[in-house]
Amino acid sequence: MLRWRGREAEKLIKETAMQAMHDGAEHILTESIDETPIDTGTLRRSGAVTDALQEDSVYISYNTPYAVKQHEDLSLRHTDGKPKYLENPFNRNKQKVVRLANDRVRRALHNAR
Repeated sequence: MLRWRGREAEKLIKETAMQAMHDGAEHILTESIDETPIDTGTLRRSGAVTDALQEDSVYISYNTPYAVKQHEDLSLRHTDGKPKYLENPFNRNKQKVVRLANDRVRRALHNAR
């Protein structure tokens, strides 16, 4: 007898993909912190990964009043760190995160048989 388990599969896919995206975002944040300009260390310590389950999204952010300026202003010169400290690690790793999510979902579905 064939039993349709579409809802279970959908839930498994969503949970597995969200966890993989979260893990990937943590990796990107770790790389990003190494590239973040440092003066007092506040900017580096403000980095965070936030899961937005209602949106099926994961956010990486820095929470200081000057985070955007430090990220976007290419004219700033830093002794330690550089501008685009989040964008560059994101671009280097986004395909790896997609592959990680695909692999984990495939494995989870295979193991759920």
